[in-house]
Amino acid sequence: MTRALAAFVLTTACVLAGCATRPAPLVDAAVLVAADVERLVSGGCYRCLESAFARAAAAGLREQAFEAALLLAARAKELGLPHARWIEAARGTVPASAGWEKLIDVVLSIRLDPFSGDRDALLIENAATRRSRPVLEQWRRELAAGPGSSLLRSYLDLALACGPLLYDERDAASDAALRRHPDAALVQYRVGICGRTTLLTDLLQRVPDFADAEFELGRAALQRERADQEEALRRFGAAHSAFPASPTIASAIGSVRHDREEWEESLEAYDAALASVPTHRDALLGRTVSLSRLARHAEAMETATTLIDLGSWFISDAYYWRAWNAYQMSDVAAARADVDRSKAGFRSPAALLLSGVIAWREKEVPFAETEFEAALAADFGYCEAALYLGEARAQRRRWEDSLAAFQHAEQCFTLAIETSSKAVEQLSATEASAQSNARQIASHQRTVADAERRRAAAIQRASSIQAQVKATR
Repeated sequence: MTRALAAFVLTTACVLAGCATRPAPLVDAAVLVAADVERLVSGGCYRCLESAFARAAAAGLREQAFEAALLLAARAKELGLPHARWIEAARGTVPASAGWEKLIDVVLSIRLDPFSGDRDALLIENAATRRSRPVLEQWRRELAAGPGSSLLRSYLDLALACGPLLYDERDAASDAALRRHPDAALVQYRVGICGRTTLLTDLLQRVPDFADAEFELGRAALQRERADQEEALRRFGAAHSAFPASPTIASAIGSVRHDREEWEESLEAYDAALASVPTHRDALLGRTVSLSRLARHAEAMETATTLIDLGSWFISDAYYWRAWNAYQMSDVAAARADVDRSKAGFRSPAALLLSGVIAWREKEVPFAETEFEAALAADFGYCEAALYLGEARAQRRRWEDSLAAFQHAEQCFTLAIETSSKAVEQLSATEASAQSNARQIASHQRTVADAERRRAAAIQRASSIQAQVKATR
């Protein structure tokens, strides 16, 4: 055997025996991206879905980009974020085959949160995209199969079943979705915001960055038999940090701060909502009240005027607060004009009381008495109206009627003291609860102190009126 032939035989034998180095099989990059996108979508958080869309779009994975955009549009509606750009992204990536376009209609039919924008614009959009129960039921049947991944169709089915028209079907839909996708955080989140909030708590324990869940858990904290405002604010704050563009979340913070009479903080929250939606009517009203309580009268009147000029919503409230601030600034003529406009829309107890106070200042005592009586008739527990009514009747020398009003005021303020004192006891049952509820406790204590002062005035006036009654007999 020649040397060349021997070399050939050896090389051939080595190749057949597998001693040569084999090249590693090539993995399609698109397959890797598709798997990563699927993992991100299943992960479910808003930021996960954003990443999924960006990767799918960059890789030209049209179906997966469409699904991610559609889920982002639905999630944006749930969080009170702008959703139109994601609808447009879905339209731009909709697959060519039949049936996909209808999935956009399903997402469009999801109702917008009432605090997510301008109320007039929301009404128009909700009316344009509202569908009847038979249509929604037909869509649910079609979602059982059809185009799109099972994960997407399960999410959209839950969104329909958890809507107001099909709410009686939510439990069955939730159970079915969890059976199909027991490990998908996307599905667990949607079932959680459909009422099973314990799933949201579990989800956050496993994935602390799943900030989407914080907002719904904050709402749930306020709906307990004993609302936990501290937890609600903590969760709303976490949600706001993650989604600062959501006026829904910002206005929720403002509402809790308003209830706690934390006016600086409520103003900050309402301003955050207005930064996203300058015509946000609820935030404009909240801003007006906050500025009023902070004695920033000119700014409060300016914001109330903005609300009035927009029209349609909270007009009586806006006129009342503009009148209230004008009165604080001693512009009685402007205050009277605006409080009359407020009463023309709605005769609220507060507007009637202010109207009576203005009339009394202008020495129109009979009219003032009528207004105080109307305020008390509208709200029998309006202690301040009873106190003013006693004074107006005393000024007209209607001693027995005046005495009755002051005694009513005394009883009313006593009840207010008892209610707030009980709240302080409940909020400070332990040292830990006293620390965590310190601001609420302080608010109730201020209420008690003010009510005690006013009750003392009512008692003193009732005593003097009793003397007048005896003198006339």
